[in-house]
Amino acid sequence: MNISLVLRYFTEFAMVFPAAAMAIIPVYRCRRVSKTFLFGALAIVLTVYTVGGTVLCSMMKISSNNMLFASMAALFIVYNFCFELPFFQKLVSFANSVFLCGFCTTYNTFLTAPLELKNNDNVYTELSGLICLGITVLIGLIFSRTLIKKFPEMFETEELDQVWKVLSITQLLSACMIIWVNPISAENVMTGRLRKISLVVFLTVPIVTFFLYHILWWLSKKLTERAELQRSLDLFKMEENQYRKTRQYLQESSQLRHDFRQHILLINEYLKKGQTDKLTKYIAPLVEHISQRHNTICQNQAVDAIANHYDEAARSQEVNVNWSIDLGEDLPVKESDMCAVMGNLVENAIRAASELEDNKRLVNVRIGLLNPKTMVISIYNAYCGKIELDKNALPITNKEGHGIGLHSVQNIVKRYKGSMVIDTKNGIFNVSILMYQPE
Repeated sequence: MNISLVLRYFTEFAMVFPAAAMAIIPVYRCRRVSKTFLFGALAIVLTVYTVGGTVLCSMMKISSNNMLFASMAALFIVYNFCFELPFFQKLVSFANSVFLCGFCTTYNTFLTAPLELKNNDNVYTELSGLICLGITVLIGLIFSRTLIKKFPEMFETEELDQVWKVLSITQLLSACMIIWVNPISAENVMTGRLRKISLVVFLTVPIVTFFLYHILWWLSKKLTERAELQRSLDLFKMEENQYRKTRQYLQESSQLRHDFRQHILLINEYLKKGQTDKLTKYIAPLVEHISQRHNTICQNQAVDAIANHYDEAARSQEVNVNWSIDLGEDLPVKESDMCAVMGNLVENAIRAASELEDNKRLVNVRIGLLNPKTMVISIYNAYCGKIELDKNALPITNKEGHGIGLHSVQNIVKRYKGSMVIDTKNGIFNVSILMYQPE
């Protein structure tokens, strides 16, 4: 076996290492497996793949591209298993790596064409292979901040969910196109001014891609800010409504206290005369006023407003909510995020409970702090029908409305590096959440 040829093939296959880094970095925080398992398996798979591909291509004297791109589907299956993100987000991250590596290979073909004029093998010369590997590493470094910081932030933006489908398909088509235009022979590249023009034109590919990603990231930030602003606005409206009710209650209570002496005198008169029917009719509106008093569920004003809002909504649907919320003014998470999580979960629970028989229309809400930096939420209710969970542990159900907002809740929980567990055993839908204060 020609050792020089083996080393040249090995240099080409070594490109999978920076390619793997570019694919894994954006989704690293959402891995299904442990860090040790991931890096151990990655080292074994890539080493076996590189050495095996090198030996096979050296023996058969075929282009490494035939094996590299033929094995993409198998590599993506393994990649898809290791991470928890939605399918198209993982496909975008993987396809981005394939696209950028395809660009590096094609650009290197034009760049090193003068070095390949006398090369009759289906593999780069030693120098050309090293240059290609260097270009790949350089592109990885240029995109490193985008992959490390901006891609994970974009993946958290719910409003971009449909964008990932289009972007992943666009990336794959672009990768196929850029690989397809890769010249077979160096002689063709050296024809006229083709090489010089191609080098300039192809150089715009990573530049345009870089700025497109940054535009998409900027858009995701604006959409996130708008969503947070809308949540804050909804919360403000609820607080304003609660304040209005509290003020009305205080005014009515003041009037009741002012008239208390007259009420007592008149009640005493009815009792002396034994006029119980008139007494009952007289005190009925007084009892109604008292029963409509403001109910303080939580010391945190924002959470209390949300709780009272949904408590009133539950009563209108004849659903009883047992509240147990022990929170002060200082929370380990943003009030808007806390209220979004609580609102989505309680709304779903009330909707599900309202479909049950009267004696089963019950929702239990338990919220508190394990410590100053850790919030725990537990909301459970009975439900009717059958609920199955998908691979992201979210409900798959035909019941209209049930499960709405859980994807949003899951995204918020991930933002605080927390966990959400959904249990549907014995006809009880139970959501348990932990969220941690950001460092």
